[in-house]
Amino acid sequence: MTYAKASGIALSEAVEKVRNAASVLFDADPSIRSVGVGEVESGFGFVAVRNARAPVPYSAKMGKAIPDKLDGIPVQFIISQADPSSLARVPHSGPASPGVGSLIPEQQQQRPLVCGLQIQNYDNDVRTGEIAKGYIIIGTLGCFVKLSSSAIAILSNNHVVAGENGGVKGSDRILQPGAATFTPSMNVATLTDFVQLNPSPVGASIAAGTVVLNDVDAGVAAISVGTNYSQSYLSPRTAVPPAGVGVATTGDKVHKVGRTTGLTFGTITQISVVVGPIAYAPGGCWFQNTFVIEGENGTTFSDHGDSGSAIVRADGLVVGLLYAGNGTQTYACPIDSVLSGLTCTLI
Repeated sequence: MTYAKASGIALSEAVEKVRNAASVLFDADPSIRSVGVGEVESGFGFVAVRNARAPVPYSAKMGKAIPDKLDGIPVQFIISQADPSSLARVPHSGPASPGVGSLIPEQQQQRPLVCGLQIQNYDNDVRTGEIAKGYIIIGTLGCFVKLSSSAIAILSNNHVVAGENGGVKGSDRILQPGAATFTPSMNVATLTDFVQLNPSPVGASIAAGTVVLNDVDAGVAAISVGTNYSQSYLSPRTAVPPAGVGVATTGDKVHKVGRTTGLTFGTITQISVVVGPIAYAPGGCWFQNTFVIEGENGTTFSDHGDSGSAIVRADGLVVGLLYAGNGTQTYACPIDSVLSGLTCTLI
């Protein structure tokens, strides 16, 4: 991969050393939740996102000095107010349930299927007792892919279509938009495959070599026979739909359509990001090679329930799959890693 060079530190140099930077910075500051490469000062450097509300032991506050440069490369610190998270758990009935009075059309039943719609793994919600508790777990239909079997499938996150490793391949039914009771007209796909999420031990650290790094949070569900689909958005969404695969880099203008915030626009501000731990059912999961998007002019780019959205560049090329956010930074895994991990191609 060839990287552009700005005045100062070359992007390629910062990318090459980001793993070491993550090792040092996560170890020095327990409030740090991600470390990546972005524009710093007159060139490129390391960007560390801190959760200002994270509980930090007093001993840690009095511990190691936090460097403002590593290997001669500047470090910029950004303050967030929350940990990165992914799960969208909503009431399945009543005034707060999806679709009730909502102005977001992606939360309604829509045919043909298009990118950005709300989806649910119904069977996993039954197994885990979510429905019995009055809730469903929902996410977003990212886009459509062709499997190695030539079947057409929905692409989304593991935690959306596969219940954070709890899904049953070839059996779990994916509903659109989702409900507390099974309705045949909502059954649009069947869970086919997912990339296993590998948790790290509690207290794991990059410096100690105890962190297990994941590349993607991704899964696919083959579309049911007779269900129509279109690699496009609902007609009110005036944005270029997915039309190929690209590579994310800093400064790229991107958009996404998700079930919670609809169509939003942003800029890729960091690449080669190490992030974690993010809470998943199997345990805290860490990720590598992630990239970060921030909304244009301080707007919100994503919220809970937008997980699984395809991150699309202004030229229509898909560059990633949204899997988490903290309210300001949105985290996405690279689409090439997603497709290779699931042995599929964008249609």
